[in-house]
Amino acid sequence: MRLPGGTPPARLFLALCVWRLVPRRDAAGTEEVVYGEVGGSILLLCRNVSKEATEVVWFQGDPQSVPPLFSSKVEFPQDVRFSLVDNSSLHITELRLQDEGNYTCKEVLNKTDHEHRIQLLVANPPRSSPKCWAGTSSLGQMLQLFCSWPGGYPHPTLHWREEGGDLENTSWIISSTSSADTHVETLNSSRLSHRKVFKCVGSHVVKQEEPVCTVEIKVPSLESEPLKTCFVGDDVTLTCRVTESTPPARLTWLQGITQPEVEIRPGGRYLITQEGNVSQLTIRNCSQGADGGCYVCKAQNPVGLREVFVCLTVKQPVNIVGVVGAVVVLSLLAILVVSGVILYYHPLLCLRGTAFRNQDSSDVLVLVDSEEDDEGKGEEDTIGISSKHEVMALVNGSSIQAAYLSHLTEGDDGEQHGRVSSRETRSEDTPVT
Repeated sequence: MRLPGGTPPARLFLALCVWRLVPRRDAAGTEEVVYGEVGGSILLLCRNVSKEATEVVWFQGDPQSVPPLFSSKVEFPQDVRFSLVDNSSLHITELRLQDEGNYTCKEVLNKTDHEHRIQLLVANPPRSSPKCWAGTSSLGQMLQLFCSWPGGYPHPTLHWREEGGDLENTSWIISSTSSADTHVETLNSSRLSHRKVFKCVGSHVVKQEEPVCTVEIKVPSLESEPLKTCFVGDDVTLTCRVTESTPPARLTWLQGITQPEVEIRPGGRYLITQEGNVSQLTIRNCSQGADGGCYVCKAQNPVGLREVFVCLTVKQPVNIVGVVGAVVVLSLLAILVVSGVILYYHPLLCLRGTAFRNQDSSDVLVLVDSEEDDEGKGEEDTIGISSKHEVMALVNGSSIQAAYLSHLTEGDDGEQHGRVSSRETRSEDTPVT
């Protein structure tokens, strides 16, 4: 809103902090409005005071019903914060909110009395900076701009601007409301664009600078897990996250690509939860025929729309016990087959292994059957059969030691043959009696 002449109300109130309103004259005297700041000082001028005035009296309230607050003939008032300047103007230091009100100065002359009334407003500016944000209208996809600057008295003046100028009195504005320290503008969404910036400007009657805050509107941005798997009869949860959106986006789930307008409602086997910018769709008791396929997560705000797909594959459960049993049986069969092949083609593998393990042993076992000469059987048996030897030798399984034993056996045979020959010679030399 603008006053006649194009002056915004914020600048008018700011001017009141520095300059006084032009006094208004009437039959009873003059009037003006003055603003002061809490904790500051102010000088209230008593206008139209003539030089012939013998006394100037100040009243806080109606002069007809309250006693004088201060008089030029009184050296010290009750409140030391009050004093007179030039014997007519009232000076107040360390202003308080209770100092606000109507003040009247009255000059006392011999014939006439002149009055000048002043309305003092004690203001308290906000200590913080304005805060602004964007929202969505509950009536539809319309953008709402909020600007708040609390903590001031009187309430500050707030208005929205865009890069090209003020939003007020433009086709953008659908409605404009103000309550206490907050100002809201509802805009038409047809002219919105991604990353467009709006600025809120605040002003206060006792604050010369105009603090600002900005809002940058953005189209939603989404991320999700594109592929999910579920076994028949189990539960599965699909997750969708908004990474960027101003104002906050509304998240919905749709089933199927061919019919994207069919929105999934929570209930039955479907459970939808949302915490902050994360939405989760939980499907209970997965069915291969009804639940398999792609789902759409849609995020929408007044600036724009974004969609992301999540494809669900439903599988039959796997019999883990059967698979483990089959693996064990196959492993046992493989071991048996390998063992059979080894025993078939190498039957003495175990014996050879035993001989190899005893190769370093130095023990030799030789069994020799002792020769028995039976003289009672006669000379013919002695001559016909030289000797009988049975030798058994076990020498670490070594062929060299076996040969050595064979050589020893042959040597023994030679000695036995020599013994037989000598016996035969002795028998021939013996005379027959």
